Amino acid sequence: MTMESKVLVIGLDGATFDLIRPWAAQGKLPTFRRLLAEGVSGDLESTVPPVTSPAWPTFMTGKNPGRHSVFDYIREHQGQFDLVNGASIDGATIWEILSARGRRVGVMNVPVTYPPRPVNGFIITGLLSPRGAEFTYPPGFLRPYERALGPYRIVPDVQYKEGNEDAFIADIDNLIEQRARYALRLMQDQPWDFMMVHFLALDLMQHALWRHMDPSHPAHDAQQAARYGDAILHGYQKIDQAVGRLLAQAGEDTTVVLMSDHGFGPLHGMVNINVLLLQAGLLHLKRDPLTRLKYVLFRLGLTPSAVYRWLARLGLQNITVKVSKRARNKVMGRFLSFADVDWSRTVAYSIGHVGQVYINLNGRQPRGIVRPEEYEAVRRRVIEVLGTLRNPITGQPLVDRILTREQVCAGPYCERGPDLHLVMNGYRYIACPLFATNGRIITGQIRGDSGCHRSNGIFLARGPALQQGARIRGARIVDLAPTLLHLMDEAVPDDMDGRVLHEIFRPAFEETHAVHYQVVATVESRVAGTLSSEEEAEIAERLRGLGYLG
Repeated sequence: MTMESKVLVIGLDGATFDLIRPWAAQGKLPTFRRLLAEGVSGDLESTVPPVTSPAWPTFMTGKNPGRHSVFDYIREHQGQFDLVNGASIDGATIWEILSARGRRVGVMNVPVTYPPRPVNGFIITGLLSPRGAEFTYPPGFLRPYERALGPYRIVPDVQYKEGNEDAFIADIDNLIEQRARYALRLMQDQPWDFMMVHFLALDLMQHALWRHMDPSHPAHDAQQAARYGDAILHGYQKIDQAVGRLLAQAGEDTTVVLMSDHGFGPLHGMVNINVLLLQAGLLHLKRDPLTRLKYVLFRLGLTPSAVYRWLARLGLQNITVKVSKRARNKVMGRFLSFADVDWSRTVAYSIGHVGQVYINLNGRQPRGIVRPEEYEAVRRRVIEVLGTLRNPITGQPLVDRILTREQVCAGPYCERGPDLHLVMNGYRYIACPLFATNGRIITGQIRGDSGCHRSNGIFLARGPALQQGARIRGARIVDLAPTLLHLMDEAVPDDMDGRVLHEIFRPAFEETHAVHYQVVATVESRVAGTLSSEEEAEIAERLRGLGYLG
């Protein structure tokens, strides 16, 4: 490839070949069908857990979470948490590496990129960007375009709730169209060697609407399916059309890569792991009268999920957005929460929205009680307790796999991550992200979501240097950064965990392009920075509205 060759990466959050391949074969997705025939494709293994917030930093740095430090939307501090952002990532992103080497880049809407870092080109930050904040580099970059293209939208204006499906779908359609319209204009106006455009729409639609197209889903309703059974297909078709327009704008000589951070499938229920640990005597509550009263009320149904249902019946489920953080904290303090945990007697607890468990380790957790020499025995005991979970429908064991920290993580930040990762019924069940939604171990999803993430995302690429009609196996999201650098004939930093996907390239390219590595000197960590309390409250409410914080 020459210095003039371009690379366009299209990020399709949550896209899955489980839907794309059959719909493409049926002629319902003509752009995908053409790309599958003309390019190289394969499943793309996500991070553990397969969550947006660690997956995108893994893609952009070529490093696992143990090296870039982002494990979830939340950073855990023994039951307390704050939210991650772009400043949480330790490591240069692919667009920063390219910028430093003189390449022009453009980046649109990739999650976990706020606050924007300087690049040789432009960046528009994504999902975790507060409203009203400066979310572009250079500052004010989009203002000249707003008169013709409308105000730029990072996320939807309509949050899904049961009963507002029509408004939700229309808003998602508009978001896809606007993102494509801006991308086409910026591709035309701005010089670029590397361009990335991210679409959030499929992730949101599949979370909310999966049950309507899936007759086997426990929440499937034939009457609702008659109205909304094709809604997700319609979303993929809108994306298919947008991708077709981007391909036409990019031209045949541009290498185009479509990828997703994870796949998707049905969600059947939630697991309150902390309730299980509480019942097993691994987590303990304080003994004061107020905490005991809270626990009794919690068992009787005074829980966040119950209050949400009451507010939803009144159409007030989003009222918390208009309430101050202090007032929200005061209200939440009335419920049983991590503030009521007796850490002097607790050996394990769960925090994180897929199924992550932490050991209360002395010397690591602020109030840790498990001595290092007891760690393995305690972890084995926790694994035994987790193994008692049963699928409420089949009665079979609910836990498929329990992965230890060292099985999924390597690097200086590993100890910040969970000690155990659960996979429950192929991710058909996930954990309540914070303390618990109610007093039952297994319960329904509080917002009515019926879809959730899967480990396999998509990789689909077409270009002059790539194989045609080939299907690969074993690709991981961590492999894309080094592969894209090699594709652009750039040296790969030797501190990346991913490998170059040699199998995607034509033999002629491989014969003339050896992989070059750049030795990266050890530098002081640059992980720093948090959102303001107001920004964090706003983003937390957005993540709750999208189902990521319960």
